[in-house]
Amino acid sequence: MKIFSKLSSVRGIEWYIGAIGAGLSLAFTFLLYPFLVDTQHAVLDPDLHGPLGFGIWKLHTFSYYPDTGLASARGPLYPAFIAGLLALTDGWWPSSIQLAQCLLFGLLCVLVHWTAKQLWNAPLAVLAALLCAADPFLFWYTSRIWVEPFMMFLFTALVASVVLVKRHPTPWTAALVGLIVGASVMTKSVYTPFLILTPLLLVMPFGRRLSLGLAAVVLLTGVAVVAPWTLRNGMVTGIYSPEVGTTGFTLHQGNDFVEDFAKAPFSVSALYPYSLARIREESDSLDFTPNATSLQKKNELDAARRRAAVEKLKNSPEFFVKKIAYDAVLFWTFGDTPGKSLFIALCQLPLVALFCACLVTRWAQFMQGALGICAALVVLYYCAHLPTISLARYSAVLVPAMLIVAVGFFEPSTSRYPHAADAAT
Repeated sequence: MKIFSKLSSVRGIEWYIGAIGAGLSLAFTFLLYPFLVDTQHAVLDPDLHGPLGFGIWKLHTFSYYPDTGLASARGPLYPAFIAGLLALTDGWWPSSIQLAQCLLFGLLCVLVHWTAKQLWNAPLAVLAALLCAADPFLFWYTSRIWVEPFMMFLFTALVASVVLVKRHPTPWTAALVGLIVGASVMTKSVYTPFLILTPLLLVMPFGRRLSLGLAAVVLLTGVAVVAPWTLRNGMVTGIYSPEVGTTGFTLHQGNDFVEDFAKAPFSVSALYPYSLARIREESDSLDFTPNATSLQKKNELDAARRRAAVEKLKNSPEFFVKKIAYDAVLFWTFGDTPGKSLFIALCQLPLVALFCACLVTRWAQFMQGALGICAALVVLYYCAHLPTISLARYSAVLVPAMLIVAVGFFEPSTSRYPHAADAAT
């Protein structure tokens, strides 16, 4: 800790750490990643966010470029982020997005430092930020057109905004929390429960409760951000949801991965064809609504997959329990191949252990302030994936926030640092 104490005294140390994080991610993305594309099955854009970004930029519609048909299966914020970068760089693909994600990763390290400093102290803030900057599991994603780098920043920003509103409860800080929650939902629909859960956590007795009025500001701001796009999807598809058309596939695939796991343990790429074959076989007998549009057919197909997946879970409680048990581990370990899964496990499982150890040893502090809400947000996000699908890529979103919390385990005397609880309590 003496080393981190000395580093913490350096003026602007958080920006130096941010530069380290950005530099490491830039080196990996532009020097190493091109050599890994073929040998490591590193698909650049499997979720097709790029075509959506091009659709917004070129066609001014939410569609998979060059197709002009409207889409609804993804949140619009990350494609809009891509579209903005393409517009600024006149279509510099994919390097403009990769560069921006590396810089965003540097800012993420700065945000980790600020938040950890509010909750613990300056030396531990340096430790958390350095661990974040040097984590290869995190900057692996800056090289890909995947939503994870964007979501890492948003989730950490949500944690930071909760710390801010607990220390400075004003309408403006409450609105900031709601804005980030709404932006998160507009990135991926798994955040939708947080529209309710976040203000609910803020009025619970973690230190001084947030007033009901400020909690309402959080809720209403989040809803105001999400409502226009939800209405748009309702008019386009008839279903009022931030995302329409992927839930069934994701849930069904989550069932399939667990059911077929023994055929190819810890290998997403090997299990995926089994799942796809089963889904296609079930889809062959589906009758579509007469005169349905292409988008309506896609959504009807996804709805049928969702019904089949839910029926499987309802009709087999044993399988449901098995799925929860498998997903509890796969969320932290399940990669593209067994080798990648082992590497991910070596990165993730020590952090999980440290996070849990900090919860146990610092339990009283977690109940005294924003620290408890930060930990609760991590746990809730984790639990949200257990009944649906668990891949290790989803756990990357939690790593910066978990580092912020987990470094508290190394604080030998919490009474020396009052920031662990709310200053207001």
